[in-house]
Amino acid sequence: MNKLYINTPQNVKFEYKLASLGARVLAFAVDYGIIMAYFIFTFLLLTFSGLRDSKDNWLIMGIVSLSSLPAIFYTLILETAMEGQTVGKRLMKVKVVKIDGTRATFYQYFIRWISNTVDIFFSMGGLGILSIILTKNSQRLGDLAADTTVISVKEDLNLQVTLFEELTAEHRVTYPEVVRLTDQDVNQIKDIFETAKSRKNYSIVLALATRVEILLGIKSQLAPEDFIPLVIQDHYYIYRDK
Repeated sequence: MNKLYINTPQNVKFEYKLASLGARVLAFAVDYGIIMAYFIFTFLLLTFSGLRDSKDNWLIMGIVSLSSLPAIFYTLILETAMEGQTVGKRLMKVKVVKIDGTRATFYQYFIRWISNTVDIFFSMGGLGILSIILTKNSQRLGDLAADTTVISVKEDLNLQVTLFEELTAEHRVTYPEVVRLTDQDVNQIKDIFETAKSRKNYSIVLALATRVEILLGIKSQLAPEDFIPLVIQDHYYIYRDK
């Protein structure tokens, strides 16, 4: 799977797994299915309510146009409200982000939504798929225009299993503040820490430790190379039976 690499001003390197083409296609299929189901439901509702038998064509057109708005703006509304996800994207565990890995803005979601017309609907998805395959960061035309991409947010369970094997039954939690971190946060911290160790890059370990202290709201007295593993172990120890 391709990855998106981000280098922060503190020289801490983050790695995001780019969403696979299959996951994106399935997410679109789910969302398109929801939209089609909505249109069918609306059509049946108008039929059984008798409105379609009305002789006032303007009234019918107005009602149909108004009832179509939720389907038309479905992607834009949900990606804005759900921080880059729709129902399909959430089920497939992918989300839209800026190319630097941070949360996209409404303007960027809007650009992607407008671009659906070209790289999905007018081309039957052909341009979008071709662009995802050929671009470095798996970006369709809408992503290129909005400076976004789609990443995978699946948790790496293998990392958790590895950490559990390292814990002892007598382990005592040193930093209860780790409850502020999500599983994804901790897995990412572990990835960066292990990469820095393998490259013998102490500056990254130091920058990472500083960032973790800020996230937890604490000041550790331990050396960074001891502090980070303890934070990871504390988190997994607290949540290992949940």
